[in-house]
Amino acid sequence: MPRVFKPVALLLFLVVLAACEREAYIFIPNEFDRGRPGFGRELTDRSELQICYNNQTITPQALLGMAARECGRFGKRAVFSHHEYGECPLMTPARAHFRCAASPATPSR
Repeated sequence: MPRVFKPVALLLFLVVLAACEREAYIFIPNEFDRGRPGFGRELTDRSELQICYNNQTITPQALLGMAARECGRFGKRAVFSHHEYGECPLMTPARAHFRCAASPATPSR
């Protein structure tokens, strides 16, 4: 019986781990800190953006698209800065940093 238990437990663990897979999301430092300035209020401007993701479940194009949409809400464009590992939860271990830069002026005709 013990020989069967280990492989079954491992399989069950892997199934549960796969079920916990998370999609990429915008990381907001101290998001749940009620003492944080602006807690509970909608953002009116954004100068930087951090996205936690799993590089096995999202393409670089989708990640850039997420950043572009979020910065675009404020009339800005996303500029990739850098990435790091180990700062986000286990299921989304990578974090991409973007700057939300002013969009170039549209030339007048």
